[in-house]
Amino acid sequence: MTSQLPILSLGYVRIGVREPQAWADFGEAILGLRASPATDGSVQLRMDSAPARFIVEPTEEEGFIAAGWECERDDFEVLAGRLERADVELTEGTSDACERRSVHRFVSGTDPSGNCFELFHDRHAATNAFESPIDGVQFVADKIGLGHAVLPAPEHAATSTFYQDLLGFAMSDALTLPPPAEGAPEMIVHFLHARSPRHHSLGLFNAPVPSGVVHLMVEMTSLDAVGCCLDRVNAAGHPLTATLGRHLNDGMVSFYFLAPGGIPIEVGYDGEQFDWSNFEPTVSTVGDIWGHAYQFPE
Repeated sequence: MTSQLPILSLGYVRIGVREPQAWADFGEAILGLRASPATDGSVQLRMDSAPARFIVEPTEEEGFIAAGWECERDDFEVLAGRLERADVELTEGTSDACERRSVHRFVSGTDPSGNCFELFHDRHAATNAFESPIDGVQFVADKIGLGHAVLPAPEHAATSTFYQDLLGFAMSDALTLPPPAEGAPEMIVHFLHARSPRHHSLGLFNAPVPSGVVHLMVEMTSLDAVGCCLDRVNAAGHPLTATLGRHLNDGMVSFYFLAPGGIPIEVGYDGEQFDWSNFEPTVSTVGDIWGHAYQFPE
């Protein structure tokens, strides 16, 4: 029988851009990730003991490709069977594709809103310790995963049910915000958690977005590291999409900006970690305690 929370954490994300090396240069110079090129033209970026957390691939159409969710071998088999019984079409990863992800096995499919997901088990650890190219940068990652991904989910109810009923995520917070403009619908985000103690490893937003991802979050180990990253973002001219602020539901202090290829990134610190054995999901109508003035570019 599968574990109550079979997904361990967000293991990796795949991004498509026209110039992977340019994105890798950005990842090293701005975020403090460590990049290494692959033989297929992609670039892999590390932030911890995992061999890669960001897999950046050469594509003509730039945007988010897939989220890779880690689980244990027994849970992988149960989840794959559950998806197949629900008539979710799964594609088995080839040996070459497994090698590129440094995993023993994975399957891929799409959720009801068209987002690609990958389930994998038994990922190989990197052979050497992570060292950021930027002094003082370390990430809150390793066993609790990359961070989180917030995905567009126009088929919101069906997509939220899919991740909870079929993949075993659980609700952390259901957030409803006023419409962004007159005549527009309310904004709804379901924040879902895995076994990782992060408040959410997955968020589902009830509208499409051009990049295919609302944002990807990486968490640093100090407020000063976040502030220095904000300075680098501003100096390099990357557009801010939200000023520094603190979220209500997970306590994260963070800012948001657009990375190359139009990929929105949240850089944060001080996210609360939870014990799911005594957690009660919340319903929110306010996203932030302070800050996070949103300023999306045209």
